[in-house]
Amino acid sequence: MMARKSAMRYTSKVDSAGRVVIPAAIRDKFGVKPGDTVTITAAPSGRITVEPRLAVLKEAQDYFRGLAPERELWSEELIAERRREADREAED
Repeated sequence: MMARKSAMRYTSKVDSAGRVVIPAAIRDKFGVKPGDTVTITAAPSGRITVEPRLAVLKEAQDYFRGLAPERELWSEELIAERRREADREAED
């Protein structure tokens, strides 16, 4: 049986300017500092998610890393292809 991680859940009020305070425990845990950029996502279900920019970037990197074949660097494949093209041009 897999153990389920419990989410940290806090409450915060929206002020008259529409601002919400992210609790210090969450800011500290995820390294969110004043002036940092966060991504706010509104799901069709009504759920609103606030994520640090670096978390969104890591998620994108993980996604694209999953597309690449294991143990193969696309950059090395591209360089090898360019070398083959150069060899063919040199032969002509």
